[in-house]
Amino acid sequence: MANRSYAIWALAAVVWLTPGISNADLVGYKAKPSSTILTISSIAEKMPAAPTIISYLMQWDRILSSRPQTEPEKPIFGEKPFLGEKHEPILWAMNSAAQAYSSQGQYEQAESTYLKLIEMSGTLFGEKNPKSLAYKASLGVFYTEHAKYDKAEPLLTEVLQDRRTLLGEKNLATISSMSDLVVLYADQGRYDKAQQLLTSAVKIGRPLLGDDHQIILSFINRLAVIYRDQGRYDEAEKIFVTALDSRRTKLGPEHADTVQSMNDLGMLYTKQKRYSDAEPLLKKAFEIRNTQLGEEHLATLESMYELGVLYASQNQYEKAEPLLLKAYECREKRLSAGHPATLDSLGRLIKLYEAWGKTEQAQQWRAKTTPEKSSK
Repeated sequence: MANRSYAIWALAAVVWLTPGISNADLVGYKAKPSSTILTISSIAEKMPAAPTIISYLMQWDRILSSRPQTEPEKPIFGEKPFLGEKHEPILWAMNSAAQAYSSQGQYEQAESTYLKLIEMSGTLFGEKNPKSLAYKASLGVFYTEHAKYDKAEPLLTEVLQDRRTLLGEKNLATISSMSDLVVLYADQGRYDKAQQLLTSAVKIGRPLLGDDHQIILSFINRLAVIYRDQGRYDEAEKIFVTALDSRRTKLGPEHADTVQSMNDLGMLYTKQKRYSDAEPLLKKAFEIRNTQLGEEHLATLESMYELGVLYASQNQYEKAEPLLLKAYECREKRLSAGHPATLDSLGRLIKLYEAWGKTEQAQQWRAKTTPEKSSK
């Protein structure tokens, strides 16, 4: 039985020491600070066996837990004996497995793992416990990322309300929930609600964290994204430049947040037809993401797509085509044919071939559009 305990703690240590910030970190799980941009998801993409290993470990734990014990198992490091599948290290492992499934495009497995995790954490801690709410928030974010807004909104709204009640407004977990809803509203084009909630989050967070905190800078950058998507380009540019400069200074030139600001500002310059300003930013963002995350990571695909859009906007069709084709193919595989990002890629390919005078190819790609796929 001791072998089971040590194995579970070994896996828990891997999860615990993985760099990155999650909702769980904000309610009591303290990860080691890191200067890298690696996250559990990005690591999992390079370790496709991770969900399988965790699944085997859980099966092993259940089998060993069911065996009769000749003597009580000794606690490890002064902790209470294991509670089988529902012990915290298993929950951490399941959360990592869900993120790994999602990063590898296994969305049904990811969703079922999140749902099981929420059920188990509710049983172990109580449904309104901050730890249980963190897992609910993770599922809500997962739904937003995959455009399942009808599932995401009630879940994220519930988590925000419960965190406000349990933890108060001036709490990082509550602020994180506000941010999650801002992303949801912005993705749906509900900019007034997004901006209102974002303004409130910044007002609460600034006195707690300071102007140059990573979370506050993410809020500032998100506000610029909202302005850009509303066509308020001059306002957006000022904020993007401020966020990018602050992130470079605070986090480093190749941090994930800094690269996101580079990509966002490059997108703005493309929309403004300032192509000479846009290209170095978009190329650098793509190069960093491709090197650090891999060619098929969703962030890399975002940069790949935007670089293709830039070239297409300049009538550099031969340079744009391979980028836009690859972005579409990978987004369809990773997200689904009907995801908004995939549909954006499809629409851009149709425009590319129309502008290029390749009518036959444009018609072939247009044939992929159906009422079912184009509904959001």
